Amino acid sequence: ATTGTGGRIRDTHATGKGSHEIAGVAGYSFGNLHLPGYHMPWEDADDEYPYGFSHPSAIAIEASNGASDYGNKFGEPVICGFARSFGQRLPGGERSEYVKPIMFSGGIGAIDNEQIAKEKCREGMYLAKIGGPVYRVGVGGGAASSQSVQGSRQSSLDFCAVQRGDAEMGQKLHRVVRACAEMGPSNPILAIHDQGAGGNGNVLKELVEDGGAIISASSFELGDETISARELWTAEYQENDACLVDSAGLPQMMKISKREKCSVTVVGTVTEEKRVILMSFADDSDDRMPVDFDTKILGEREKKEFHLKSVPTNLKLLELPAGLTVRQGLEMVLRLPSVASK
Repeated sequence: ATTGTGGRIRDTHATGKGSHEIAGVAGYSFGNLHLPGYHMPWEDADDEYPYGFSHPSAIAIEASNGASDYGNKFGEPVICGFARSFGQRLPGGERSEYVKPIMFSGGIGAIDNEQIAKEKCREGMYLAKIGGPVYRVGVGGGAASSQSVQGSRQSSLDFCAVQRGDAEMGQKLHRVVRACAEMGPSNPILAIHDQGAGGNGNVLKELVEDGGAIISASSFELGDETISARELWTAEYQENDACLVDSAGLPQMMKISKREKCSVTVVGTVTEEKRVILMSFADDSDDRMPVDFDTKILGEREKKEFHLKSVPTNLKLLELPAGLTVRQGLEMVLRLPSVASK
């Protein structure tokens, strides 16, 4: 939940050439709560949850705590949100429930008109990373979080995909981006993307799709010296952005970085050749390039097709219990998390 809030904040400030984050929205969808000593008429005590999944009551508390914890440490107010607890047995015996919960994070920000459009990459521009150092966290995180409940991966393997939030570093990163954006036409950031699913292998590629780049693994700031080139390229370690900057703007960005105590590291250079190349670590005995691909294939890939079908759902007609009073009905309605005060 903390990384959901942090990632969404970076989505906001990494718009165009940089923007300012203002406020957040939080939402939670989870199954029936099954609170001890507080049975609800619509809950089935025999319902079970997959091994390795948190109980809905734990999600309701911990997801909210995590999102609020990051927002409080960062300094972001939550101005609206929602909570949904739902679980039902259909007439055919099917179970309809938020067994795999949803943690929704949204937000609003502000951007100057002159900062909206990202510049295209040009030969000689620098690829710079802003934010925290590289750690072996969030390896395959985006793919793992989107996997279906019936996935074949073992629960023990999910730990390496777990991301960690660092709100203090997130605030430092945001101040660097905001300070650059507030320089108006002198903004040293020419284009910016936040690091999310896919890690460096995605965010750096996004910046140079119209050209190419030579990137050096040895140029990254490492928080863990045992990181391999593969992990560096795919890990989704948090509180990190990538941007394009030219030689004229780099000194000013470095000054802002020093003031905010947030690292800015030049990791590569844009080239005319439409290839993205990752040079291995200097002490690596294998002189092969860990990454070397033609950027043209990114636009020539076949579109993935999804074949969907609708399955009719048999629902029962509404039948109010005999003798139900307005007070009894009101008490049950107000016990729903989606209705009662949060």
